[in-house]
Amino acid sequence: MAEATDARIKANASQTDLERHAIGLPAVTAQSAALIGPAVGAVAGIAFVTTFAGAATPLAFLIGLVICLCIAVVIGEYAKRLPSAGSFYTYLTQTFGAKTGFVTGVLLFGAYLLLFPFQLDFFGNFVAGLFPSLGSGVWVFFSLALIAVSTTLGILGIKPSLRTGLIGLAFEMSVLTIFSLIIIFQGGAHGNTLQTFNPASSLHGNSGLMTAVVYTIFAFVGFESATTLGDEAINPRKTIPRSVLLTTLVVGVFFVVVSYAVTIGYGTSVSEIKALGAAPAPFNTLADHFGNGVLSAFVNLAVISSFIALDIVTVIALSRVLWKMGKDRLLPSALAKVNRHQSPWVASLVACVFAVVVSVVGGEVWQPLNFASWLSYFATLFFIGAYILISVGLFWFIWKGYRNEFSWWRHGLLPLVSLVSVGWVLWGNIHPYPPAPLYWFIYGTVAAIILSILFAVYQDRKDHERMLFAGQLMADVEAEESNAIEE
Repeated sequence: MAEATDARIKANASQTDLERHAIGLPAVTAQSAALIGPAVGAVAGIAFVTTFAGAATPLAFLIGLVICLCIAVVIGEYAKRLPSAGSFYTYLTQTFGAKTGFVTGVLLFGAYLLLFPFQLDFFGNFVAGLFPSLGSGVWVFFSLALIAVSTTLGILGIKPSLRTGLIGLAFEMSVLTIFSLIIIFQGGAHGNTLQTFNPASSLHGNSGLMTAVVYTIFAFVGFESATTLGDEAINPRKTIPRSVLLTTLVVGVFFVVVSYAVTIGYGTSVSEIKALGAAPAPFNTLADHFGNGVLSAFVNLAVISSFIALDIVTVIALSRVLWKMGKDRLLPSALAKVNRHQSPWVASLVACVFAVVVSVVGGEVWQPLNFASWLSYFATLFFIGAYILISVGLFWFIWKGYRNEFSWWRHGLLPLVSLVSVGWVLWGNIHPYPPAPLYWFIYGTVAAIILSILFAVYQDRKDHERMLFAGQLMADVEAEESNAIEE
């Protein structure tokens, strides 16, 4: 059985060989930033963060930036020594063993499953907000249009579309940066102020600020995706760590600037902040007001194009992982079918149906924006679980395998700061509990981790190699996104 599994692993590797040493720092950074979807992160993040952080929304994004920079340094230390497309799975398997690697794979795969219906619900709500005369229920049709376009492109072959994703990245960041600077230079509603960086400005005190930071970390999700390009980057031991840091810093500053502009654009009073949180399309409203209507169309196009690009790569990532699982009989073999474009069409349709059912049912029952907010919170907890494992693991990884390179500063203090920062956010979400139903997702995350640990122990005893392969496949979801954009 083990020999047969080894053969399957080697066969799978031969089908996914990548062009080595093909891309440099600018390309790696651009692809990593594209997977964050800065326009989506800004629009979705601000919509959720203001509900808890109020006028302190820019502060929440600044805290999120600092935390993600700490995590980026930790990731970079791993990437210097393990420049592999396996990313987190490889790092933690090498540190703690296959079972921990499997749990990491579950966390990453689960997070991306949750992000898929989130994209549809938020997109549908966003576009419906641009056409209020059509009624609230029209959001479903916009969501279905997005998934139809993304899935069709995924089935027919999408390389040309994905190449435009990097052009779209420059477009969306340029438009929203210009939009933000116009508001800042005009002084917003009542002038520029540092009150937006005062914790006392939070609508719900420190606990509200900590809950808000979870959403800011959600906005950064994808900053670590440069690590999946380790097999293709030029001089990956230097390029990948630098790219992770550069991506985090550039996109983080972008988020802080945009969130500051939007906050002062509406005003920092409680009533104005509540108006911002309740607005169906706040960016559109501000663009009309401060840009005399000229900016509005560009802002909307930037957000829509960002959502389309993200949804395309999500279809690609999930369908390829499902295809691999079907090919190895971890899931029904029908998922392994490909069409004449060599696209896993059955797996793409299954991913599409999953996203549609979850997003439509959840959105109709709880309202699309509410449901999208819950999905993003839940998904971020999964990512935070992976970030905690990475932070805990670095000390032991270096001490065990690279003791002559060990530094108490880089491999002791920095991962400790990363761990404490993430732990601080988690504690702020546990004590006191966030409002329902958010606290249920904390229990759900803990349950998912415990169940994956139990399954890993069981599967490791039954078939160690198969458990290794399953964990790698689930962790491949992020690598598939990166590979899709590069192709």
